Amino acid sequence: MEKKVVGLLLSMMILSLLDGTSKASQINDITCAQAGQLVLPCVPFLQGIGSEQPSTSCCSGAKSVVEGASSTQNRRDLCQCLKKVSSLITINPDRAKQLPKLCNVNLPFDLDPKIDCNS
Repeated sequence: MEKKVVGLLLSMMILSLLDGTSKASQINDITCAQAGQLVLPCVPFLQGIGSEQPSTSCCSGAKSVVEGASSTQNRRDLCQCLKKVSSLITINPDRAKQLPKLCNVNLPFDLDPKIDCNS
């Protein structure tokens, strides 16, 4: 029960941050806040809480976000958005690197909280 309460509070904090930092820019019709909502189910997996596998809703959201960011600028904007959020929560770097493979999401780079979004 305590983990659910912590997860709910963390989710609310992330969504409020995303809402405040989304600006008016869009990422192929997906705002920063919408992208955050789509990948929110991935937070427990990325933190190393619970299952060794990401949930179906996590993988579905990750695929939707990756498909929505089709241009270089879209990917940079999305990277900055998610990097900002990842700096506020503790993410297991090994789990972040595993996520694309486990969700069958094709990324030309490793997910890493320290990634240079401009490269």
